[in-house]
Amino acid sequence: MTQKHQLARTLSGRHINMIALGGTIGTGLFLGAGGSIQKAGPFGHML
Repeated sequence: MTQKHQLARTLSGRHINMIALGGTIGTGLFLGAGGSIQKAGPFGHML
């Protein structure tokens, strides 16, 4: 009575859209944080 369970390795259109949206938001946050650190310095960014 051995059964092999496998995960479904599929990506739907919704999954791809969410990955792209997350990448876009993450890039915007990363660049925004870089701009504020450049202006205020590392300590100013933490405030």
